[in-house]
Amino acid sequence: MEVQQGSRQKKTDGLKEWIGMNVEHMEQSVAVWDKQEPEAAFLLKRLKRHHPPTYRQSLMTAHYALLMAEGLSYTDEEKQVLFRTALLHDIGKLHVEKELLDNRSRLYEGALWKLQEHPKHGAAILRSLIEEGAVDGEAVLHHHENLDGTGYPFGLTWKTLSLNARILRIAGNYTTMTDAHTSIGLSHREALEELYCWSDVLFDAELVELLNRLYREQQQNHREREGNGYETVKRNRNS
Repeated sequence: MEVQQGSRQKKTDGLKEWIGMNVEHMEQSVAVWDKQEPEAAFLLKRLKRHHPPTYRQSLMTAHYALLMAEGLSYTDEEKQVLFRTALLHDIGKLHVEKELLDNRSRLYEGALWKLQEHPKHGAAILRSLIEEGAVDGEAVLHHHENLDGTGYPFGLTWKTLSLNARILRIAGNYTTMTDAHTSIGLSHREALEELYCWSDVLFDAELVELLNRLYREQQQNHREREGNGYETVKRNRNS
C-alpha cells in the first residue's frame, strides 16, 4: 500500500488489496506500515505482543469495516480513516490484563468495569492520531455502544452514534462470532442470522443488510468460479 509523500492518504489500489484477504495475508500487508505509519505499526505490534487474539480480531474487523465502506461508497480518505481506526479500535486493551481478556467465565463487577473502560483508554492512547484526523476518535470511544442504549462505556443511543461507530460495532461482533479460535465459532451464515436477530436493537439494520449483501455477492462470485450455487441468508428476526 503506497503513501503519497508527506501525506497519510494511500492509493485506492492499495486498499483493494485487502479485500478478501485472510489474517495471514493481512498480517503480511501490515508489515509495510513500519516505514509508512510508524506510530500505528508500533501500536499494532504492542497489541500483538500483549494479546494475539485481540490483534487477530482487529485485523479482521478492519477487513469487514473496509468492505462495508466500499459498499457505502466512502471516499478514499474516509476509507483510510475508518480502516486505520478499525485496526486500532481495541488498542485500549493494552490496559487490560491478559488473564482478564482470556477469561471465558462470568466477570465480577470490578473486572467487568475494567474491561468496559478500554474504549476510553484507547482514545487516550490514540489522542495524537485523533487530533491529526487520522483516526476517528468517536468510533474508538463508541464501538461497544448499542442502538438501544445498553452498550458501554457511556450507554449512548442510536441518535448519538456516528456511522463509523455503528460500522465497527457490526464488524467487530461479526469477527468475534466467526473467529474459529473463540468459543463461539459460528459460520458466516449463522453470524449474519444472529446480527439480524438484534437489528434495530443493538445493530444498525441497514448496515446488517449491507453486510449480508456483500457476503452474498462474494459467495456468488466464488460459487460461479467453482460452478456451484450459493446460499442466501434470509432476514429472520425469530432465529
